[in-house]
Amino acid sequence: MAEFTSTLKEHLQELVDRPIENWHQLESLVTHKKFKKGEHFFQHFDHCDEVAVVSHGLFRIYLTDSEGEEKTYSFIPENSFILDFFLTWEQSSRTMVSVQALEDSELYTLKYKNFLELMNLDSIWHQVYREVLLRNYMFKTKREMEFVQFNAKQRLEKFINNKRIDVQRIPKTYLASYLGIQPPSLSRLLRELKN
Repeated sequence: MAEFTSTLKEHLQELVDRPIENWHQLESLVTHKKFKKGEHFFQHFDHCDEVAVVSHGLFRIYLTDSEGEEKTYSFIPENSFILDFFLTWEQSSRTMVSVQALEDSELYTLKYKNFLELMNLDSIWHQVYREVLLRNYMFKTKREMEFVQFNAKQRLEKFINNKRIDVQRIPKTYLASYLGIQPPSLSRLLRELKN
């Protein structure tokens, strides 16, 4: 059993329109884990049967292409969930992505099968999960649209102005990969925006 922080409880409560009363129900099933900068929560083709929420720190989700190059797909800051959608929707036990800590970080993890049982016991957890999935879908869709609508400089400006994550926390190599550009181009764009 691991007790959630008050900040994390507040965030989860904001996801639903009625009070979450039985925190013990969830906390009795979660495990608190710590990760050093550079460590992985899981890697491509690992067996993964957990969902997680970040209580402290920052993670990145990345894919590895056929030539072995890493492509950063997303950043996961505090109070955000790490979900492997292949696990969620296809009941697969092998993950298609890698999740790495970009700084010393902490997670609360929960076996997916236990979470399914919890959702059947109390509909509030089903509502929380539905809202998390919806927000992740909206964020992913918005990001895809930005790649079509905007150039790299505009995408960088939007990322900085979003304030979801302080851009200073992200190594430039990973930020460039996320934006779909090379690190020298990112450096030039950052100089342009600073001026």
